[in-house]
Amino acid sequence: MTSKSLTWTGDAVLAKMRRAEIVGVNVTMGAAVNHAKRNHPWKNQTGLLEGGINVISPAAPIATGVEGHWGVNDAVQARMLELGGVIKPVNAKALAIPLPGGGVVFRQSVTIPAYPYLRPAGDAQYPRLIQRIRRAYEKEGGDPADVQGQITAGGGDV
Repeated sequence: MTSKSLTWTGDAVLAKMRRAEIVGVNVTMGAAVNHAKRNHPWKNQTGLLEGGINVISPAAPIATGVEGHWGVNDAVQARMLELGGVIKPVNAKALAIPLPGGGVVFRQSVTIPAYPYLRPAGDAQYPRLIQRIRRAYEKEGGDPADVQGQITAGGGDV
């Protein structure tokens, strides 16, 4: 009877996969940031909002995989532009809205329509995440057959 031995390399495979996940998430977040900066629907007046679009925290391991955050730093108007909403006075009875030719109009509230720029960037880039992880894993020297079923075909480039 012949004897075969098996060398367990699961820990090495998992380590390669975790590094590939980090690369894939970071590349995807960076691409989403660039997409949001290039494709926002507002006229840029000060550059503050566009300049605030960034990776907030790079990808890092967590118990269930990898996590990173991107969005807008230090721009109070960011959420209002993304989601829309109603602005009401806080320390006054009405909002004073300056008119182009001079003068002021007073309002109890102003409704701002949504001008999404983060969600469309995510929608454009997230489908590429799987392919980016696959490519990063292969660059790590990993064989996609090592993790068959954990990575499925996706689109896009690293």
